[in-house]
Amino acid sequence: MKKQIKLPTKRQFITLIPFAVLYSCFIIFGNLEKAEELGVVRNIGRILSWLAISYALLLLLCVLLFNREALFSYLPEKFRLSVPRKREGKWYIFVLFFLVCLLCYLPFYLMYYPTWYSNDAVWQTQQILGMVPKSNHHPYFHTLLIQFFFRIGYRLSGTITGGLAFYTFWQMTVMALVFAFILYKLYQRGTRLLWLVLALLFYAVLPFNAVLTICMGKDEFFAAALFFYTWTTAEYAVPGRDISGKHENLRYAVYFASGLMVCLLRSNGIFVFLGTTVILLISDCLTKRKERKKYLCAAFVLLCYLIWQGPVLRALDVQPPDIIESLTMPVQHLTCAYLKGGELTEEEIEMIERVVPTERLEAEYNPYLFDPVKALIREEGNQAAIEEQKWEYLKLWFRAGLRNPLQYVVAEVRQTMGYWAYRVRDDLFVYGEYFMVDNPFGVTTERKLFSYNDSLAMGNYLTGFQNFFNRVWSLGLNTWLMLFALAYAAYEKRNLMPFVPSLMLFVTLLLAAPVYNEFRYVYGMFITLPFLFSYSFGTGEGGALSGEEAAHEKMV
Repeated sequence: MKKQIKLPTKRQFITLIPFAVLYSCFIIFGNLEKAEELGVVRNIGRILSWLAISYALLLLLCVLLFNREALFSYLPEKFRLSVPRKREGKWYIFVLFFLVCLLCYLPFYLMYYPTWYSNDAVWQTQQILGMVPKSNHHPYFHTLLIQFFFRIGYRLSGTITGGLAFYTFWQMTVMALVFAFILYKLYQRGTRLLWLVLALLFYAVLPFNAVLTICMGKDEFFAAALFFYTWTTAEYAVPGRDISGKHENLRYAVYFASGLMVCLLRSNGIFVFLGTTVILLISDCLTKRKERKKYLCAAFVLLCYLIWQGPVLRALDVQPPDIIESLTMPVQHLTCAYLKGGELTEEEIEMIERVVPTERLEAEYNPYLFDPVKALIREEGNQAAIEEQKWEYLKLWFRAGLRNPLQYVVAEVRQTMGYWAYRVRDDLFVYGEYFMVDNPFGVTTERKLFSYNDSLAMGNYLTGFQNFFNRVWSLGLNTWLMLFALAYAAYEKRNLMPFVPSLMLFVTLLLAAPVYNEFRYVYGMFITLPFLFSYSFGTGEGGALSGEEAAHEKMV
């Protein structure tokens, strides 16, 4: 029987407007050079044109997706969509997903044994060995994780190489388990076989995942924590989902653990957690839901985080990161205003000169990378001035911004555009910086089961794949797809909370990204995309509400 095609309601028409505005802003700001060449009238025309195009495309795609079953019902029986049905989970299905992922990563591990060693990991290893003071510049909790596995491997092998290899193997294993869990949940909720196979290829075969699982860095464990935090947020946020029963306490334990790991494994994690918790609270207030346990868990997460950041790190004699590390955007804003014709008073210029040698600022300033100016301030500047007069420098940033909004906007766009613009000035560079850097331990790559020529072939393959990836993908596209899934969830009146952790991660990058186009900073969002797509576009658990429940559902 053919189904009737449904036209959008007034609410659905209105729902897509903010997303169309957002996409048009991404397009216009992502091409500032062209805007500078045009007059005011032509720029207004461009803005209106892109707004209309964005809205029309969003509406067309949402209408087609919303009516996909009706549209397929006009096709012959063999081409119609089958109704997805939930599957009974079997333990061996999970094990199968895990083994496929692990076996796909093992060749990379054996070929680049003991690890892909970055400068950050070298510094953390030096802290473990007592060669440098302990520091929370890279979260010290992650340093302790490295230390736990490293020491076991060191005792078993008697070498630093063995310690690094042991840690890397278990990091790879943990990530394979996380990906297997995601695939298992997609399998359970009735994801069609084609999409399940594509998801398996996404996690198991995509070289980015294999490479990052053997790279020593905090980003992999943070990505895993962010996924579980997203999953548990979805578990508790979607109205009508029953979380009571024998697994209730386990789910609350995972909610607490994942939230705490998000806070401890990246410096911006606490903002992701707090932002998500606040929006969840607002959502529950609007829908009049009364589930206090998750807020007790959230309060306990915050308490544990504060205890860790304060008494525990002081007791361990861990040095906090310097203040300039967290001031990417204010410094870039003020530097752009100072160098690019902004209006600053003599008093404001004098305050800037107390912090950084302005005669060298122009030579060091990079609108896409904060590191050169940050290094200049650390080596030749005076961070103490900011520490001593935090409120005065905050007022300086605010006052200068009121008089120089254009320079602030340009600085913000240049520093963050890689995360929201579909095309950027430089290709995404992923592999080279994660290989084997020079280190004081004499650790070098020791291929296992593979020859030197095999290693060269693998290197050529990775380079070729990266070049291909840059032609068809970008970090901005990650954001565009995530926002489209969010737009469709809003169109179908689904609860939007599962998207909030990824949105909060994106917002923190807009506020403090030190590099404008760094894959590892959005890796947590990247691995969560299949789960979010399944939630938004699927028709199983977490799908569209219907009947009386949809009528009473309110969205944040």
